[in-house]
Amino acid sequence: MHQLMGAYALFGRLKLAGALVSGVAIFAMMCLIVADVVSRNFLGGSIGGSFEIVQNYFMPLAVFPALPYVYGSGVLPRMDLAMHRAPRRAQDAVVYLLLLVEVALFAVLAYYTWEFAATGRERGTEFVAGGDLYLLWPLFYLVPLSFALVLVETLFVLLRNVLGDRVSIAMHDGPEVEAL
Repeated sequence: MHQLMGAYALFGRLKLAGALVSGVAIFAMMCLIVADVVSRNFLGGSIGGSFEIVQNYFMPLAVFPALPYVYGSGVLPRMDLAMHRAPRRAQDAVVYLLLLVEVALFAVLAYYTWEFAATGRERGTEFVAGGDLYLLWPLFYLVPLSFALVLVETLFVLLRNVLGDRVSIAMHDGPEVEAL
């Protein structure tokens, strides 16, 4: 169990790096939008392609790198509303079933979004912004990478449940994510 928690701590650093990338993207998006508004109001015109750059670069960078961090933090709602009324064995069974469904779901999502990203790479998908062409396909890989990291998070939780002495729906021991 100690090795599992050590590996999870290392994985936590990777998740935190993704959250930091998202934070930087949000800050850069804010700066570009403010500069565009100032340019429109004081200089008589918008920054060419700013809307497309925000839409195609900053928005995916703001969401997908942080997804594993948010998922692992336990802030997303879970379907455990009435679990405290069920017997302990039923609670444990529901947690295992939920985790197995999540593993299957995120594995399928990672696989098919990887296929989509590979197709975008083969086609050399680009977008037009301010009269220039910008590569779009590299950002397609953020989606399967994010789903793969959420899959790893779910596998960590499943392993913790199998190897541990109690069943939980998350790696953290806080009351907000612990099975009741």
